[in-house]
Amino acid sequence: MSYFQTLIIVFATIALFLYGLKSFSEEVKKLSTEKLQSLISKVTRYSISGFILGAVLTSIIQSSSAVSSITVALVDSGVISFVNSLSVLLGANVGSTSTAWLVTFNVGAIAPYFIILGMIISLIPSKIQLAGKSVFYFGFILFSLELISQSIEPFKTDPFIVTVLKMTDNHIIGILSGIVVTALVQSSSVTTGLAILLTQQGILNSEGAISIILGSNIGTSSTALIASLQLNKWAKLSATSNFIFNCLGVLICFPFINLLNRLTMYLSDDITYQVAYAHLLFNIFLSLLILPFIKKIAFWLESKFFTSME
Repeated sequence: MSYFQTLIIVFATIALFLYGLKSFSEEVKKLSTEKLQSLISKVTRYSISGFILGAVLTSIIQSSSAVSSITVALVDSGVISFVNSLSVLLGANVGSTSTAWLVTFNVGAIAPYFIILGMIISLIPSKIQLAGKSVFYFGFILFSLELISQSIEPFKTDPFIVTVLKMTDNHIIGILSGIVVTALVQSSSVTTGLAILLTQQGILNSEGAISIILGSNIGTSSTALIASLQLNKWAKLSATSNFIFNCLGVLICFPFINLLNRLTMYLSDDITYQVAYAHLLFNIFLSLLILPFIKKIAFWLESKFFTSME
């Protein structure tokens, strides 16, 4: 197989993964749009419950970008307040780590069962058939991850690809790569999943993968920022705050990437688990740093943001 054909197959499998994520997210949202809004409105009155809700929803929908965009839209409509939205956005960051664990656990073998089960459920003439597509697309996500893993295997022996990916050993380049790729595909799940699959194949080392994943946290903020452009000032502030939080977390953690990498080595000998742990620890650290002071931070952001608009 030629180099060009291999690249086409890799991009095609990544496109399938992205399509699966977006379709799964849309199907889940169709099942519970009104109930979701009502639930968010009630639960987000308390910071910790809003945080948990954001984490759980993102784990289910498999898209922090979708949850962030929904949250910003709900701020615009007045369903939730600006300050209450911040805890949901922090929770969404933690929930986004679920994709890393899906890839790490190598669950591709069970993907066909979900695909077949989803198809069967869709054929049942009752309300349950509405959940069929969600089950199908969840299997589709797992199946496409397996396809990506197989498609990138030839790169293990490609000197050019290995040289290019070695550049991510420079943490700045790794973070910038994560930002750009995530902003382009509008999904941190794609960036995270690809980084871990590359470590599984031995093409990317753990520090390079961690740098890319840290960058993806900033890149995924772009979705909510874009969504807020046509919304009111509170929605814009909510999206901007999410971006600021993620940038702040990366700036704080940047000098300690090597330390974070060594810490994960104590948690696991498996490089893919090390990367997944790093992603989880980073987002938990960011949440613990901000969540206890969320109201004070919100008040400060309000004063600075609206003063700059005058």
